[in-house]
Amino acid sequence: MKPLLARVESKKVYKAAAILKVLAHPKRLAIVDLLGKEDKMTVTEIYRTLDLPQAIASQHLITLKDRGILSSLKVGTKIYYSLSIPKLLDVIDSLEECCDSSEI
Repeated sequence: MKPLLARVESKKVYKAAAILKVLAHPKRLAIVDLLGKEDKMTVTEIYRTLDLPQAIASQHLITLKDRGILSSLKVGTKIYYSLSIPKLLDVIDSLEECCDSSEI
């Protein structure tokens, strides 16, 4: 197998690393996983589902949105969040499989 830099453009490697860095927090990973199962959710729905304080959920949502992982849509007084990069669910599934492996 070729080294990663030989297989992928350098810009893509850095972008992938940036995405993984943002996803490195367990709560952010949970938010992305949750939004992958739902079309869109409000902040309230997210923090209640994940049993997080509202302020913490909002901070993580802003971080994920600022990095382009989530998108938002304001409808009246509510803000709905959705996943901008659905392929991230494949990454989460792969990470979960890696964690199930006895090799790690």
